[in-house]
Amino acid sequence: MRIPAAAARRRIEDLVYSAMVPAAGLVVRQRGEVIFAQAQGLAQGAAGEADPAPFTPDAPMRIASVSKMAVAMTAHRLAAKGALDIDADIRAAFSPPLINPHFPDAPITLRQLLSHTAGLEDPEVYWQPLPGRTETLFTQTMWRTPDWGPPGAGFRYANFGYGLAGAILEQATGDRLDRLTAREVLAPLGLDIGFNWSGVSSRKRRHGATLYSREAEGSWQVQADGPTNLTGSDPAILTEDGARLADYVPGTNGTLFSPQGGLRASLHDMAILARAAAQDPAMTRPVWRFDPAGPNGDDEQLYFETFTPGAQIHEANASPIPGVKLIGHHGEAYGLYSGAFHAPTLDAEIAFAVTGTSVPGMERSPHHPVIVKATEPLWAAAETLLAAL
Repeated sequence: MRIPAAAARRRIEDLVYSAMVPAAGLVVRQRGEVIFAQAQGLAQGAAGEADPAPFTPDAPMRIASVSKMAVAMTAHRLAAKGALDIDADIRAAFSPPLINPHFPDAPITLRQLLSHTAGLEDPEVYWQPLPGRTETLFTQTMWRTPDWGPPGAGFRYANFGYGLAGAILEQATGDRLDRLTAREVLAPLGLDIGFNWSGVSSRKRRHGATLYSREAEGSWQVQADGPTNLTGSDPAILTEDGARLADYVPGTNGTLFSPQGGLRASLHDMAILARAAAQDPAMTRPVWRFDPAGPNGDDEQLYFETFTPGAQIHEANASPIPGVKLIGHHGEAYGLYSGAFHAPTLDAEIAFAVTGTSVPGMERSPHHPVIVKATEPLWAAAETLLAAL
């Protein structure tokens, strides 16, 4: 393992030294043990907004859509306890009801929301500040083309579906989503992480990573989690003047804690989360597979191939690591690119992130649709390390 590890470290170091990203890191685990952990660059201070602080594998960050696995796992655990029915029609849970105008009589379920098969597509805005309600985001244009059939038949990736799912989970339990995910999933895994920093210890939060972006010739600009968020003690939520979190009624605004992408977690945390997700049978049963002969959904140029209620699957014959099946999730927001995956045949996990991207780094790699130039070295390092197992 010594030679592959050295080569993997050089790839990460060279990526950061190229100035394409402010920070990058990769963690690889096997059978629950860390076999590689490397991070390079600045967690804070890349834009001069704070004193420079190093990025480490323990630095929490907004991990974007990798967060969705924690929400889905919470739903499955509540379903296993009988607290909700994942296949029940949830249209009447909202006022006005959640009705697909193309298929007004078709039921919509939590399983469909979690697997992006509910017939939705993202409206221009899919979050609502306190004290707003989820329903104020409803528009006639948030429904995908009817060509792929009624809800449950076709796939279109939709972040808003997880905001709706958050509302359903809160209504079923009477508790806030941040507390639900902590109680059902995060705390049992021993993780000091949370949605929009909720429940994260102040010590860990202070060592968090800011997210950045940069134009081709410009300087790094803060996109998320600048000094105010990292030194705060309350959850970082959007509020209108005078609104208080203490007055929030669970179930009225499922977008409040950013279930689509607001989990703050480190590389180590992401790897543990991916392992837990892959060990949950409800998270690994495919609901949708892309059928190019259909087609039966939007694969976004083969970015999406197979989806479960909460996770993405790359089969071995179409994986970004050739020959290795991967179960987990990608993340992409506010300059960050991330991913956390379990490789069942190797009993291993990979978790990676870059905390900001310049314009050249956003270009898609020719190696695989999910890889961009900024993450190419991380995928190559992961492939080298897994090949040595």
